[in-house]
Amino acid sequence: MLSRQHNFYQQFLQIVDAILLGASLWGAHAIRFYVLTQVVWFDNAAIDEQFTHCYWMVILVIIIGPLVLEYFGLYQNHPPLSFSASLWSIMRALGLMLLVIFTCVVIFRVSQETISRIALGLFLIMGTAVMALRVALFQLWLRQRGARAHLRQYILLCGLQEDRNRWKERFVSQPGKDFEVKAEFDLRQEGVGRFIETLHDETVDIAIFTLDEHIIPQVREALLACEAEGVEAWVSADFIQTLFTHVQFDQFAGQPLLIYRTAPAISWELVIKRFVDVAGAAALLIVLLLPMLLIAFLIRLTSPGPVIFSQNRSGLHGRAFRMYKFRTMTTNAEQARAELEGRNEMSGPVFKVEKDPRVTPVGRWLRRTSLDELPQLWNVFFGEMSLVGPRPLPLYETANFGDLSQRRRMSVRPGMTCLWQVRGRNKISDFKDWVRLDLEYIDRWSLWLDIKILLRTVPVVLFGWGAE
Repeated sequence: MLSRQHNFYQQFLQIVDAILLGASLWGAHAIRFYVLTQVVWFDNAAIDEQFTHCYWMVILVIIIGPLVLEYFGLYQNHPPLSFSASLWSIMRALGLMLLVIFTCVVIFRVSQETISRIALGLFLIMGTAVMALRVALFQLWLRQRGARAHLRQYILLCGLQEDRNRWKERFVSQPGKDFEVKAEFDLRQEGVGRFIETLHDETVDIAIFTLDEHIIPQVREALLACEAEGVEAWVSADFIQTLFTHVQFDQFAGQPLLIYRTAPAISWELVIKRFVDVAGAAALLIVLLLPMLLIAFLIRLTSPGPVIFSQNRSGLHGRAFRMYKFRTMTTNAEQARAELEGRNEMSGPVFKVEKDPRVTPVGRWLRRTSLDELPQLWNVFFGEMSLVGPRPLPLYETANFGDLSQRRRMSVRPGMTCLWQVRGRNKISDFKDWVRLDLEYIDRWSLWLDIKILLRTVPVVLFGWGAE
């Protein structure tokens, strides 16, 4: 299935699933308070109050439901999930939704008397049943769609025999089986003229070309023939192989382009990430204003020099920006660094010393609790950093990168926390391991990964795990 087709189906199904989940939760409360109350051994609950309180849960489920289902792989396309695997994903997703609801009850101190556990249990059963039915019906629709001749798409494969065999395997693995290879063709041997005759003789919806550097002129002529006849054409450039790049087709000023991108492209997820950055940074700056003032007072009281330390760091694609921290070292720290080069405990271009003598007593406490990082919320608010992303390094450290792959960690906006912080922090002494975690974050990025990292950062900071 083409990615754009899969994305359309996914967005449509997410809207349907949000409605089904919201209706299931509302229906579960309706059954609890309008049906089960007629049963003698059920308590006669305060219907109006409890039923009214279900609406915030319905709204919450409608918002987070599709995201949770996506996180557990329900909309997976490569390879598509079986019905049993889909059912397991649904059950785990509903369990997490209930956990989120109970968490909101605790955080926002919602009266537990207004929450019906029986209704939530019914939601778990009804939601699983309704979602399983939706999955079964969608899979049945895909199979029936492939069985209908007028909906089947007829394919003309152009390329070497081994390339055509790989394409046929891909078609067989697709759900719905709504592709049928009508004819196969080798432009080298049969020529463009014969190709045009095949378009006339056979019913062809899509012509697929496996491109290599030897037949580009023939493919160009064949594409023009497809354009003239209104036949859709796919071009597979298998001779350009990449390891992890996301390849997309686009246009710029009318010029067709193949775009090879390693970082996430612009999407609603990135828009939401930026919104969370701005809103989260603004909220934290307001809430933490008094503690930050107290920290500033302690620094001013215990050591001479400025309260804020600023330094040029490498941002997105190496852009220099001014990063801010509470000062944790003596004012001559940069000059004294040369004397400590021999004690550097990090391999690679990064400099880190255990029990650094330049760190002040208050600074050591700030570093252990990560409170020295709080001024970076300003960098997040103004878009130079994100709440989650690879840590920004000083310009003189990034200039000494010995491996080109190390620079790929700068292909996304730097952040205040990332996998490095929650998987070892200062216990990691090899810069290659640090880079590996940053690249893992970039390659696996999703909103859920950001949320998990933020949640795991909280205990790391509170208990000082991995800190010096």
